Amino acid sequence: MDLSVVAGTVPEPTTDSINAAVKAMQEAGGADVIVSLGGGSVMDVAKCANAVLMNGGSILDYEDGAEGQRPISKLLPHVALPTTAGTGSEATIWAVFIDPSRRFKTAIQSPDLVPDAAILDPELTITMPPHVTAGTGMDALTHAIEAFVSIYANPLTEALCVKAIELVARNLRTAVADGGDLGARTNMLIASYMAGLAFSNSSLGIVHTLAEAMGGYYRIPHGVTNALMLPHVMEFNASATPGRFATIARLMGEDTGGATTDTAAEMSWRAVRRLSEEVGLPQTLRQVGVRKEDLTGMIAIADKWANLSGNPRDVKREDIEEIYLRAY
Repeated sequence: MDLSVVAGTVPEPTTDSINAAVKAMQEAGGADVIVSLGGGSVMDVAKCANAVLMNGGSILDYEDGAEGQRPISKLLPHVALPTTAGTGSEATIWAVFIDPSRRFKTAIQSPDLVPDAAILDPELTITMPPHVTAGTGMDALTHAIEAFVSIYANPLTEALCVKAIELVARNLRTAVADGGDLGARTNMLIASYMAGLAFSNSSLGIVHTLAEAMGGYYRIPHGVTNALMLPHVMEFNASATPGRFATIARLMGEDTGGATTDTAAEMSWRAVRRLSEEVGLPQTLRQVGVRKEDLTGMIAIADKWANLSGNPRDVKREDIEEIYLRAY
């Protein structure tokens, strides 16, 4: 059996990363199966390259929601081995990338993009540095929380989200502090996978809307942008479904006994912010180099992003601006 290695995928991959992968696969004489070994960026490039290799054209022909969007009709078998615990790409219908020409983070989607097999091996994640463990872990938490409060949530996705939130709350600190703890690493991989299954079926909300807009302007790791926006969006959304946020507080380990539903809901985003601080992630947009003059462009992009559809509270452009400013 011949094996060709396509290396060099960059974090937060671009159209160039995908084009390079397609070219390498073509020069190798095609493929019978694709194996992606890496984090979400590697798995997403594998998905995108698979689509282009097997269906022709360029990756932007398959962009979700684009005019004249090209269908993905055939794909090679894909086996995913995640080395991070956050994106859940090994379980999702999505593949995300940046189009630098538009400073725009976009995606393709199809049920067929879900890898044919996912191997969750905690030993593949033990070399993740603490800051990567923290960012990817908060990414998994964001997926679980957004899917849990989505207007498209259903009993199946709710069950997946409940366990995923609980697993992150109990294991992320340990995984960051002691990367060799295989128990914590295993639980984070499971949480990431479960959250990926959940949001593939219930969509997400405006945490991702704001994070993706930011990611198109700056090469900030996706998990970090999610962690920055998550508590602010939770605070904004809580009035739409306070009972859900009260449940999140309990899953995060908060003692909500005797508290009103609204008070318990407030405890949820405070617990999330505290977890983010304790695993060493930045807490403001200023800390990651976001320029205030870029907010107008980011707001315009976020205002059009599809993830608004699953958000439990109606969102106006001025709401997006206010949330960004709170996080600034």
